[in-house]
Amino acid sequence: MIPLPPSDPRQTASVAPRQAAWLESRRERDRVLLRPLGTWTVEALRQAEKDLREALSPAPGAVSLDLSGLSRLDTAGALVLNKALSLLEARGIPFEITGASSVQKALLAFALPPPGEDGPSRAPSLPAGLIIALGRNAQAGFETAARLSEFFGRFLVRLGLILLQPRRMRLTSLVFHMDQTGLRAVPIVALLTFLIGMVVAYMGAKQLQYYGAQVFAVNLLEVSIMREMGVLITAIVVAGRSSSSFTAQIGAMVANEEVDALRSMGLDPVDLLVIPRILALILTLPILVFIADLAAFYGGAVALRVSLDISFPAFLTQLHSVARAQNFLVGMVKAPFFAVIIGIVGCFQGFRATGSAESVGFLTTVAVVQALFLVILTDALFAIFFTAIGL
Repeated sequence: MIPLPPSDPRQTASVAPRQAAWLESRRERDRVLLRPLGTWTVEALRQAEKDLREALSPAPGAVSLDLSGLSRLDTAGALVLNKALSLLEARGIPFEITGASSVQKALLAFALPPPGEDGPSRAPSLPAGLIIALGRNAQAGFETAARLSEFFGRFLVRLGLILLQPRRMRLTSLVFHMDQTGLRAVPIVALLTFLIGMVVAYMGAKQLQYYGAQVFAVNLLEVSIMREMGVLITAIVVAGRSSSSFTAQIGAMVANEEVDALRSMGLDPVDLLVIPRILALILTLPILVFIADLAAFYGGAVALRVSLDISFPAFLTQLHSVARAQNFLVGMVKAPFFAVIIGIVGCFQGFRATGSAESVGFLTTVAVVQALFLVILTDALFAIFFTAIGL
């Protein structure tokens, strides 16, 4: 009879029976007593975590965790326990840990959940989610405003240095951008303001006709065009053309590392890319506003000639009698401020671009939206200011 070889203890351990339970739980009134059992290692965590979750549902008033029944604990098991304790802490439920050995305490102190993973994630309720979204958007808005203000400050500093040393001005770039932002925008600005003038004159005459005061449609046209509509429509058109163009051009240069090349050569990108563009807008936008006023008045004269049979000489005579220089000056004063806003926003968003074409396209849209919002907001503030001082 051949004797059998002695059994290998490692083989015996590998076929050991599966652990029956991982957790003992007992409720005493609103307090839950938890006692993990056996081995809380990575192999057994699925069932152990399920038992722990069931023991804490519904939410107790207090929890006592006794670790004396654990024979083995690794970092994965300690992480599961820490997540459960973090969830209790987030809900304001008091807890205590008893029976932990020094090794178990060290594992619990080491295996902490990452920030933002305090237990099972739950979708916030609709009011809470709305408040969170509003808070995040407000925070992003304040951060963007701060960075935009910083960029505007850099522009003013560099502009002051160039005014002290005019030889540093890039005249070729300035003339080129005056052509791009001013001369090439004349057709679309003139067409749109011509149509706006027709609409304002026609609608005003239609309403005033009920009171037999059709001739005062010229007064309405003079105030609305010279004071508000001419400069506002021009700024909106230029914002759509130039702000997006500035963002796309500078963003493409950032993506192609041309801006980094300028810095490596000791050149300031603000001097080369920002100042010529914004100065070109400051010089050309008042001229565009003047052209827009003329086109709007011509459109209004055409509408009144067709609808009320008011001749062009009669229109000019009435316009000359009611025109006020302060209305013209109010519109012209706004133009340089709008030009600075459009230029600063477009260039600022261009420098925020990354190496992808997607970021350039996204920031181009953002630049147009922000420029339009700031232009209309500034126009509203000007209206309040001029009304307060009696203009």
